[in-house]
Amino acid sequence: MMMIHKDKCIELGLPVPKGHDTQPTYIVRCISGGFNLNTRVCRFIGIHNLHSIIPALFKKGIDFTLAHDRVLCPSSGEIPSRPVDVIYMTKEQQVAHPKEKPAPIS
Repeated sequence: MMMIHKDKCIELGLPVPKGHDTQPTYIVRCISGGFNLNTRVCRFIGIHNLHSIIPALFKKGIDFTLAHDRVLCPSSGEIPSRPVDVIYMTKEQQVAHPKEKPAPIS
């Protein structure tokens, strides 16, 4: 499993990854906290397979919104012409989302 880069999350104003976060749990924690994520941001912070994680989140019954849009690339500072996956939760989806579970006790 690829590591989520804490320094790059901080640089983008995203939550700091917790020790127990997997890529899917980090994504859910971000979007349930009101952040928008997209393919380019995810690649920048070390999540290179957002397109593969999205179907797994749908399968788990997590309610979020998926769109496709042209977005800023944090690496280049440009907005490439190709649209990418953008995921987020509306205010209603955030309210309906179950509260975050505590980390498992080791």
